[in-house]
Amino acid sequence: MRAERRTRIIALILAVLFTFMQLAGWQISMRYGTSVHQHVFFQKIGMLNGFWLVFAAVFETAFWYAVTDFSFYFLRRRKKRNAARAEEHGSRVWLITGAVLFGCLFFGLLGCWPGIYSYDAQGQLAQAMYPEAAYTMHHPLLHTLFMGKIITFGYRISGENLSVGIWMHSMVQMLICTVIFTYAVRFIWDRTKKRWVTAIAFAYYAFFPTVVLFSFCTTKDVLCAAFLHLMVMLTYEMYQDKENFFAQKDKVFLVIFSGVLMCLFRNNGVYAVVLMAVFAGLLFRENWRVVCFVLLPIALISCFSNKGLQTVLQARKPSMVEAVSVPIQQLARVYHDEGEEGFTQEELELLYQAVPVERLLSYDPAIADSVKNFVNFDDVVAGQKGAYLKLWAGAGLRHPGKYIASFLDNTYQAWYPGTSIMRYPESGKYDYLEIKGFDTVEKEPKLPWLYDFYDKIARKYYYQMIPGVRLLFSIGAMFWVVLFTWFYGIWRKDKGIMASLLLILCFCATCFLGPTVLVRYYLNLFYIFPVCIAFLFGK
Repeated sequence: MRAERRTRIIALILAVLFTFMQLAGWQISMRYGTSVHQHVFFQKIGMLNGFWLVFAAVFETAFWYAVTDFSFYFLRRRKKRNAARAEEHGSRVWLITGAVLFGCLFFGLLGCWPGIYSYDAQGQLAQAMYPEAAYTMHHPLLHTLFMGKIITFGYRISGENLSVGIWMHSMVQMLICTVIFTYAVRFIWDRTKKRWVTAIAFAYYAFFPTVVLFSFCTTKDVLCAAFLHLMVMLTYEMYQDKENFFAQKDKVFLVIFSGVLMCLFRNNGVYAVVLMAVFAGLLFRENWRVVCFVLLPIALISCFSNKGLQTVLQARKPSMVEAVSVPIQQLARVYHDEGEEGFTQEELELLYQAVPVERLLSYDPAIADSVKNFVNFDDVVAGQKGAYLKLWAGAGLRHPGKYIASFLDNTYQAWYPGTSIMRYPESGKYDYLEIKGFDTVEKEPKLPWLYDFYDKIARKYYYQMIPGVRLLFSIGAMFWVVLFTWFYGIWRKDKGIMASLLLILCFCATCFLGPTVLVRYYLNLFYIFPVCIAFLFGK
């Protein structure tokens, strides 16, 4: 009886969460024209109001409750029927698997030769290539060195051919991804002992466009997501059998090493680890050893390593304006909707000191850059933190709805499956993946037809024409899979699933506080997808 009640409570909580994300996402995407539901029938429905909104909320909650309850029942029965087979494979099989996987990624590279040189790489490369260029901590120093020095080396030995450097970086990064993806395939086999699940996981890592294209892209998010992926799997192993895990010193070193690299390749990684340590201490109180000997060392080593790199490279400190993207958006939203009437005279004086009026009027609900990039943070805000904190809190108390709406508008593309990824919704600019890259490197695809295929996905959103398939490319759909699997772990009282996916959710929470939603920020959700399937269908 108690077990049934517990199941009902978990199913209801998940149903309410799914319903909220579905309805809020539907309303926002319809308002900004980003919905993937372009059929005339759905467009006529448009935004829901009054009775229809209440009806949809009740119907959705009942629907998702039934789906969750049945899914738990189905998965429980399946696990009872299917006993795991004790079949094992030697290291030779996994070496061959890794070699084939690398070959598949290389095949993808042939379509985008010599790699995808895009996002922030151009500015980072200048720091690593030219001695007179000063290093800055705006982007992770380790990634600036890793990417910049490899490309510079190829550039020098080839007679100043930047394409050679890009290709060398692509090969090294693909090799790192291959090792971690192969570990993931083996992890999935060990969890399930099912050939079909393992084969699908291999095919996903080897051929799925989002995974393949980012494996040779110069953005810092690739290696951050890859090492986070490794850390998640090791965290699962650690919580499943702590005594055996801590007896293997190489595993303990590997989980700390992967965590440190994850933090050093993306600045918000350390915040995710600290958040994870807090939740781990609260939810798994008997496992303080994990917090004290794994999570806290990761955070401390990362901070000291970053500080050491800053000292050695004499790098300039970054502006903290990135960390306050959400408050900036919220204040801009109030000004955009209410004008000067939304603030007191004292608040307006502070606001105008920090941000030009024309920038406040250029507020874009989906990206903070149009306002954030013009905030006088270091010169003005940093010197009056208390006053600006009071300004933000005061406006929020008077306009809580505006603050909530601003946050939802800025993040909905990360948690709603039915939206296109558009960086600038009001201008209609789509941006799933910057496949073309900078003009300083000419694309020389060895397989033009493959480049055309990838281009249709990255810039023309060809996949959205195929219902069902388009969910595989959706950040929101992947977030739902992780959330469902995490609640499934709670239902099963499986601490391995709960702890490992909690780490993913903590990382996503830090991304929610960022300036916008991009696929690369949430790449870890795509990497973990096959592992979630293994958790659901495993032994």
